[in-house]
Amino acid sequence: MNAAADLRAYRVYDDGAVEPLGPVPTSRLGELLAQAQAAPPERAYGIGLYRDERDFLEARPLGHGAFAFRSERLIRDSLLARLSRRGDALSFSVASVEQAVAAFVCYAGLARDAFERKAADFPKAR
Repeated sequence: MNAAADLRAYRVYDDGAVEPLGPVPTSRLGELLAQAQAAPPERAYGIGLYRDERDFLEARPLGHGAFAFRSERLIRDSLLARLSRRGDALSFSVASVEQAVAAFVCYAGLARDAFERKAADFPKAR
């Protein structure tokens, strides 16, 4: 199974509205992220990819080319690892569109448990 082929994208607006985009090839991610950066403040939005309603990854522009990513942790690991985290949120930030594309490509190319382990190495969102 090709995990990337199973991914669908959406726009999530600051007012809570969600616009499904359907299947999106990774080659279009840079374009979608650049559009999100250029959106007017009154209609700001982020881009998300998902496999199902629980397995998603969203990126929101932070300004100056940076993006904040968020998701929920789906993989439960050791008690010690769970106690060292606050909540079940998975969050990190990147400094550029290129790094945001790389994070999405990593999500698309890895099984969820492998992605969560890899995401632990990404910078934490502030």
